[in-house]
Amino acid sequence: MNQNDRLHGFVVKYVQELPEIKAKLVRMEYEKNGADLCWLDRDDDNMTFGIAFKTIPQDDTGVFHILEHSVLSGSKKYPVKEPFVELLKSSMNTFLNAFTYPDKTVYPVCSRNRQDFLNLMDVYLDAVLHPLCIEDPQAFLQEGWHYELESPEGELSINGVVYNEMKGAYASPDTVLNSELSRLLFPDNCYGFDSGGHPDHIPELTYENYLASHHRFYHPSNARIFLDGSIDTDAVLGKLDQVLSAFDRLEMDTAIPMQAAVKPGEHTIYYEIGPEEDASNKAILAKGMVYGTYRDAGKTLAASMLRTVLCGSNEAPLMRPLLEKGLAEDMEFEPLDGVQQPYTVLVLRNVKPENKDEAWNTVETTLRGLIRDGLDKKQLHAALDALEFTNREKEFGGMPTGLIYGLTAMESWLYDGDPAQNLCREEVFRTLREGIDNGYFERFLEELLDAPHQAAICMLPSKTLGAEKRERELRRLAEIKGEKSQAWLDETAKAFALFRERQNTPDTPEQLATLPVLSLKDIPEENVPIGQQVSTLDGVTVLHENLDTNGIVHLELYFTLEDIPAGKMHAVRLLGQLLGQVATRSKTVLEVRRELNSKLGRFRADAVVLEKDRSALPYLVLRVSLLESRKADAVALIGEVLQNSRFDDQEFIFNFLRQERMGLEQAVISTGNRFAALRAGSGCSEKGTLDETISGITHLRWLQDTERDFDGKKDALCAELEALKNRLFSKSRVLANVTGSLDTQWLREVLSVLGDAPMGVKVPVEVMSVGHEGFAIPAEIGFAAKAGKWEQRLEPAAFVASQMLTYGHLWTEVRVKGGAYGTGMRAGTNGSVVFTSYRDPDPLGAMAAFDASGQFLRDFCDSDETVDRYIISTMAEIDPLMTPRTKGTVAASRYLTGRSAEKQQEERSGVLHTTKEELRRFSRVLDAMREAEGICVVGGKNVLDACGDKLDTVEALQ
Repeated sequence: MNQNDRLHGFVVKYVQELPEIKAKLVRMEYEKNGADLCWLDRDDDNMTFGIAFKTIPQDDTGVFHILEHSVLSGSKKYPVKEPFVELLKSSMNTFLNAFTYPDKTVYPVCSRNRQDFLNLMDVYLDAVLHPLCIEDPQAFLQEGWHYELESPEGELSINGVVYNEMKGAYASPDTVLNSELSRLLFPDNCYGFDSGGHPDHIPELTYENYLASHHRFYHPSNARIFLDGSIDTDAVLGKLDQVLSAFDRLEMDTAIPMQAAVKPGEHTIYYEIGPEEDASNKAILAKGMVYGTYRDAGKTLAASMLRTVLCGSNEAPLMRPLLEKGLAEDMEFEPLDGVQQPYTVLVLRNVKPENKDEAWNTVETTLRGLIRDGLDKKQLHAALDALEFTNREKEFGGMPTGLIYGLTAMESWLYDGDPAQNLCREEVFRTLREGIDNGYFERFLEELLDAPHQAAICMLPSKTLGAEKRERELRRLAEIKGEKSQAWLDETAKAFALFRERQNTPDTPEQLATLPVLSLKDIPEENVPIGQQVSTLDGVTVLHENLDTNGIVHLELYFTLEDIPAGKMHAVRLLGQLLGQVATRSKTVLEVRRELNSKLGRFRADAVVLEKDRSALPYLVLRVSLLESRKADAVALIGEVLQNSRFDDQEFIFNFLRQERMGLEQAVISTGNRFAALRAGSGCSEKGTLDETISGITHLRWLQDTERDFDGKKDALCAELEALKNRLFSKSRVLANVTGSLDTQWLREVLSVLGDAPMGVKVPVEVMSVGHEGFAIPAEIGFAAKAGKWEQRLEPAAFVASQMLTYGHLWTEVRVKGGAYGTGMRAGTNGSVVFTSYRDPDPLGAMAAFDASGQFLRDFCDSDETVDRYIISTMAEIDPLMTPRTKGTVAASRYLTGRSAEKQQEERSGVLHTTKEELRRFSRVLDAMREAEGICVVGGKNVLDACGDKLDTVEALQ
C-alpha cells in the first residue's frame, strides 16, 4: 500500500518502515466517519484485530468496566446471551478478551485461522457498535449490579459480576493504595476516578447513565482500530467497511485536560488485615511523582532502570539502609505509564507508624547522596543491557506479539501522538546510554524528588475495617428496604424472579445459528511437531530444538530431585530463588546482579513438578537466555553462581524469606483460586502433593514458621542450603535442553562447571491426605476448589468436557447466576479433576454446581446439540500460541514425561473424534467425585461462615 491509496472506504495517510520490529506501519482513516486504523504489516500468521475507544470516567461507578463486560452479551446480528462465551466454546482463537484501562476500553482478538479471524472480527464489531444491552437492561443487571430479593419479606442484597470482581480487587492493599494515590494526583481529570469501579459506588450507576456513556463514546469517530500480522487486507478492510459505513462522522469531545501540578499533604487511609495479625509494623507508605507526559518515552525507560539500580536487590543502595535500620521490610519503585501523565510510585512496606518520618528521611537522605555522589554507572549500564535484551527477545508472558504491539501503540496514539513511538526504542536506548555518562539519571532522580506534582499516602492496617464495611453495607440495605414502599418491594421481587427466569432460559437453536463457527474440517488431523534432536554429551542427555530465536540461545538445565524428600522441597525452592541474588565467594551481591543483568538476558531457577505414569518427576530447572556473543560470559557466570554462591549471610536470607512470605500472602488474597486448587488437588496424586508443597499454602506455612523462629532455625537452614547446592548441581542428575543454535563445545564447557556428587536413592512421595478446609483472608469474597481423582486414565474426551463445563454449565451457574468473576474445571489424563471459582460471593453455591456437572453432561448427550464446537475450542487449547523459548520448554517436558509424538497424536485424534458416549462415561466419573475429599475455600469470614458444615476446619491464613 502507498500513501493516498483508497480501499473499502479507507484512505492511506502514510506508510512507515519499522525495521526494528520487521514491520511496516500503514496508517489509514475511514473517510466517512474518521475511524483511525493502524496496521502493522508483519510476517506473522497469528493475526490480531482490536478496536479501542477513548473512554473517560467521571465517577467511580465503573460504567466502562460494566460496558466492557455487557456489550459482549449479545448484539443485533448475533442475538445470543453470551456470544463471547460461545466463541470461547467454538473458536480457534489465540486470544479473546477485553480490557478496561483508566482512559480507554480495548476489544482485541487473535487467531491463526483466516476464517476464524474474520468471524471473531465480525462478532466483536457488532458487539461494540450494536449491543443488545443498550435496548435491554438484562446484561447491565447481570454484569454490573442488581438487587436480589426472593420475596417482599426476604433479605435485600446486591449482586453482579463486576461488583464482585471489584470487591475482590479492593481486598488487595495495592488496589486501595493505587486508587487513592491516583485520586490525590489527579483531582481534576479522569485519572482521579477508578474506571474499574469502586464497590461502594457501583450501585450508584443508573441504567440511564450507562446508556449515555455508550452513546457518547462507542462510535467509530472515537475508535482506534489496530491490525497486526499477515492479514488478507481486502477481506479485513471489506469487513470493516460493511460495519463502519452505517455511521456518519461525529465531533468527539474526548480530550483529557492536563492535570496541573498539585502537592496535597500526606493522606492517611486504612486497609483490612486479619483479626489475628500483628498490626504493629504493617503501615504502608507511598509517594507518587508525576514526571511528564506520554511523549517522555525515555523517562519511562529511565524509571525502569532506576527501579533495578535503586532496589533491584536487598543490597541495592536504597533498599539496604531501610532494611539495615529496620525501617521497612520491602520496597518498590515502579513507573506507572500508559496514561497521559505517567508517574512513578515509591512504596515502603511494613513500617512501624512511629518510624514513618525516619523512613522517609532515610529515603530522602540516601537519594540526595546518590544524586550528589553519582549513581553506579556499571549498574546503570547493566540495567540498560537487561532492557535491551527484553526489547530484542519480545517475550510477553504468553500474550500474542501483535496484541502487545497494538496496546503499546495505544500508549501514544490514544493522545494523538505517534503510534510507533514506543514500538521502536533503539534511538531511546542510545540516548539513555549516553546519559549514563553525562548525569542524566542523577538529574532525572532529582527531578522526581523535587517534582511539584506529587502525593504521599500513609496506609494503616485495621482489624475492624472489614467487619465495619460489612455491617455498614447490611445497615444500608436494611435502610433501603425500610424506606421503600410495599409496591417497590413487590416490584423488586417480581423483577428479580423475571431476571432469574431469563438467566435460566437458554438461547434458541435459531439464535445460536446466527454465530459464525468453524467446521471440524478446518482443524488439521495431524500434530505439527516442534522438532527435537536427542543426543548424549559426556554422559549427559542433551535435547535440542533448532528454532529461529533471533540470535538468542535458551538453555535449560533440569536437575532431578527424585532423591529429595518432600519436606526438603521448601528449602529447594528457596535455594532456586536465592541463586543469582546472594553473593558468591568472589563477587558481592551487587556485582552478581550487575553481571547477570549485563551479560545474560535471563537467569532464574524454578522448582517444577512433571509427571510420568502417575509418578511425580520433580526438578530444579535453571533457565538461562543469552545472546550468541555472550556464550563465554554465560559459562563463567553459571559456574560462579552454581558452585560459589554463599548462604552465610543470615540477615540477607531472613529479609529475602520475609519478602517471599509477604508476596505469597498477598498472592493468596488476589488469586486464591490457584491456592485453593493446589490444596484441594494435593491428595489426588504424587504430583499434586509436591505442587502444593512447593507452591501452595503448605509452603506459605513453612515460610511463616521459619520467619517466626528464624533465630532458632537460621543455622540449620543456611547449612541445608549450602548442602543442597553442593548436592544438586551435579552432572549425575542433569539433563540439558537447548533452544536455538547448539554449540556442542560451548555446552561441554557449561556442563564442566557442574560438580560430581552422586545421585541418591529415589524417595517415594507420600500423597497428602486432605479434607474440607477453609482459610480466612481479609476479603469480602472467596475462592472455592473441589478436586477428586479417578483410578483409571481419563479419555481425551475429558478435555472436551472441561471446555463444555467451564464455558457452559459452570459459566451459567457460578458466574452468570452466582455472580462470581470466574470459574472452571480442568481434567488431567492422570485421573485428577479440579473445579474452581474465582472472586466468588457464594462458594457453597459453586460447589453445588460442581456436583451437578455429571448431570449436565448427560443432559447434553441426550440433546440434539453436536460436540463439534467444543472440540474446536479444545483444539485451540491443544495448539496454543508459543514463542520459540516456550516451544523448547514444552518439547523438553514432553520428552521427560514420555509424551512421544505417537502419544500426542493419539491424544489429538481422541479429542477430534470425541463422541457423546465418551462424554457420558466421563459424566459417571464426575458423579463418583461428588464425595471427593479435597475441598478448599479461601475467603472472608462471611463467605466461610456461609459454608457451614461443608468445611471441617477453618483457620486464619496469616
